[in-house]
Amino acid sequence: MFLAMPVISSSQPVLDDSDEATSWQELTEVGTYPTLDEAHEHGLVILAMREPCWVEDQRPTGDYALHASSDAAPKIARELEAYQIEQAGHAPVSTPQVELFHHGPGWSVYLIWAALLAVVFVMQGRFPSLADDGASSNIGLLAKYEWWRPFTGLFLHADLPHLLGNLLSGLIFGTLVARCIGAWLGWALIFVCGTLGNVITSIVTWPDPFVSIGASTAVFGALGMLAGLGFSNLLKNRVRLPWARTVAPVLAGIVLLGWLGGGSEGGNTDVLGHVFGFGSGVAMGFSIGHFSPATEGPSSGGTSTAAHGARI
Repeated sequence: MFLAMPVISSSQPVLDDSDEATSWQELTEVGTYPTLDEAHEHGLVILAMREPCWVEDQRPTGDYALHASSDAAPKIARELEAYQIEQAGHAPVSTPQVELFHHGPGWSVYLIWAALLAVVFVMQGRFPSLADDGASSNIGLLAKYEWWRPFTGLFLHADLPHLLGNLLSGLIFGTLVARCIGAWLGWALIFVCGTLGNVITSIVTWPDPFVSIGASTAVFGALGMLAGLGFSNLLKNRVRLPWARTVAPVLAGIVLLGWLGGGSEGGNTDVLGHVFGFGSGVAMGFSIGHFSPATEGPSSGGTSTAAHGARI
């Protein structure tokens, strides 16, 4: 049996597959579509059911109405609804654009931080005791209760290349954090993450003496915050992505952590400080993104930075 799907007007008689004249009163409209292609697409669903159908050209409105026999109309309506649901399920899902940057880079705050590091570095040359008194030390923190050390250690550096490297890293990651959550809040939380990283390092390395200096723990805290913010925003915006792509911001941060923060063999890089600073940053960034409305080596003794310290 050949089933046709002609395009006709309502003034014409309708012919079914037995070639018997049929009036429009005997037909039921099962759908209206803005284009002829859509009408034909849904008409093919009806033809696949072995039911005849007709397309009416409704010229005043520019729409196309799909008609079928009244007896088969309920069954056809269910089939067309199921077809639409199936098509919606197979439609490509576009990834929404998740906007992270809502603020400026906060150059003024960065310059204040850079100037402070430079001033402290100059003062270290004039007052060598600053490094011993201010370095992050597990003995100083846990045995002598010198609570300021995890924070003040973030402002001390071993030499000029050490200082310049941290200034450059802070320029990249610190300004990105500022663009996400604001300069003052961003840098304040960067210091919090750096301090937490030093505290955790002191606890983990205890009771073996361990001393470190440098801003890298805070810088890797900034990197972790970016990873946590990106991960949180993907979850918060309910982006439908494979799991590997959802955690991609954190994975990318871990790759950068290994690349920039692993140090060299035989060096004195504070790898633990980098790791715990990064981890603190991930937790901080994820928490901010979730709750915001719209966002090496241990020494043999003593606390002498020059003899037993690690640069970070």
